[in-house]
Amino acid sequence: MAKLFLFGIGGTGSRVIRSLTMLLAAGVEIKNCDTVVPIIIDPDARNGDMNRTVELLKTYARLRKGLQPAPAVGDFFHTDIKTLSAIAQTGSGDVKDAFVYDFGNINESFRDYLHYDRMPVESRHLVDLLFTPENLASPLTVGFKGSPNVGSVVLNGLMGSAEIQAFANNFNEQDGDRVFFISSIFGGTGAAGFPLLLKNLRYPDLSGGQRLPNEKALREAPMGGLSVLPYFKVNPSAESAIDSRFFITKTKAALSYYETNLRGLNSLYYLADPVTKSYDNQEGGANQTNGAHFIELVGALAVFDFMAHSKAELQGQELFFEYGLEKDDRPVRFGSLDADKSLQLLGRALTRFQLFAIFLTHGLPGTMDAVFAKTLQLPADWKHDDFYRALRELLDNPAYGFTPWLKELSANDRAFAPFQLGSADYNDLVYGQRVETGFFDKGIVTNSLRKSLDDSATKTSHPTRPGQFVELFSKVMRETVDSKIKGF
Repeated sequence: MAKLFLFGIGGTGSRVIRSLTMLLAAGVEIKNCDTVVPIIIDPDARNGDMNRTVELLKTYARLRKGLQPAPAVGDFFHTDIKTLSAIAQTGSGDVKDAFVYDFGNINESFRDYLHYDRMPVESRHLVDLLFTPENLASPLTVGFKGSPNVGSVVLNGLMGSAEIQAFANNFNEQDGDRVFFISSIFGGTGAAGFPLLLKNLRYPDLSGGQRLPNEKALREAPMGGLSVLPYFKVNPSAESAIDSRFFITKTKAALSYYETNLRGLNSLYYLADPVTKSYDNQEGGANQTNGAHFIELVGALAVFDFMAHSKAELQGQELFFEYGLEKDDRPVRFGSLDADKSLQLLGRALTRFQLFAIFLTHGLPGTMDAVFAKTLQLPADWKHDDFYRALRELLDNPAYGFTPWLKELSANDRAFAPFQLGSADYNDLVYGQRVETGFFDKGIVTNSLRKSLDDSATKTSHPTRPGQFVELFSKVMRETVDSKIKGF
């Protein structure tokens, strides 16, 4: 069972994982991988972006648990997502069944974390040279507030943790396991955590940290990383330590460090966008919930690209990638994407899943008497079964669901708006692609779509009812989109 251990470091890490989860739900195939194991690292336990991603992951995992054996390749929810605890065979120790690294609810200032007042006077003088009074007074409850020098000290304790030990104990290169890091380069947590983790996993002899199990496997296994450069700003605030005027300066400093010190990655992906919308200046906490951004969706594509390369292609390589649009559009449509890669991954899959979401809301209630609904026993199961409740949560939950995610993408700048979300005519679903013999006729499911569902329902092969449901709708939505939507 090939696993991808996905380290999402800081707020950007969580936001990219949110987009990645949506693509996996839509059935986008991740090559050379059976299970994704997200490990989110963020000391801000109340961070809104992190917590809604965690809720999405928990919902996906709960839903996916009812789909054993796995749906077929290309079907919705094919790829499994599990916590580190759920895949641990050895050395699980005190690891919680969670997607987030447990910092133990740090509730102190950086000064207290260092035990500054108990240091010898010489050590205090050294600390005073390395950190500003503001650094020392900064509370760690909301992360590192754009200060990687603070983050590198706190995050150094990761390597001795139960989580990292369990990860290393259960890493199996022979199974095809890989590692991918997601972080930003212009903040605090990501800029500090990414190089620190890589150095300790790849070159423990040089790091001087705690030794890990399976060192040889970790030295030789494929590892990739995504480094996100500035793609948004924050509004000026005298009450905040975060100032986006310094994002580029911090990026240049971090890139200079990466140039000489970042070694051991097989593939490194760089992303940025000169279109920089300003967000509310939230140093952390529950109010930090930035709307989904196109850059985060592209960041998820970096994971798919990394996994598409065979181990032989990556062995001994240090590859570097950037991303470009076919057309520099605002907003971005499907036609803005490169036809050979991005459009192939996103176009059909997102359209099938969006049509699926629309059908469940607007088409299913009026078709409960159909052959497919009775075959799948939907009238009895739909409102009460845990699988269907989880499905509705994943699609429509206002905090983290698929439909709100699409709305956030379409409202951002740069916006990703391939669908006409406000149209009352669902046959205008894809921007610029009117379906004349469409999905719905005046709000009612067309006879052809209903007949396709009825005919296919009796031919499903999955041994469980939820599995048959996913198999049926994956197949019919695939056939419907392929026959009615052009240009993919």
